Amino acid sequence: MARPITKKLKRQTRTLAGAIGAAITELRAGKKWSQGRLAEKSGYELSSISRIERGKTNPTLALLVVMADVFKLRPSQLLARAERKYLKE
Repeated sequence: MARPITKKLKRQTRTLAGAIGAAITELRAGKKWSQGRLAEKSGYELSSISRIERGKTNPTLALLVVMADVFKLRPSQLLARAERKYLKE
């Protein structure tokens, strides 16, 4: 059973990869999308989305560009969100 989509989901931001995952999670939850929905919209596997959101893998530049596009952001805006989360930690 899937967990409810909530903005309160806490992600680790001690690494830049974790902060990118946290930023993606926050954007996804803000749209009330499941990870599966984000996977459909981005063309990436659900397991990849899960690993990226949990900071377990480093996202590629290609993935960052796709994620930014899915959320109607520039890649620099997505990275800036992640950087703020990383520096806040």
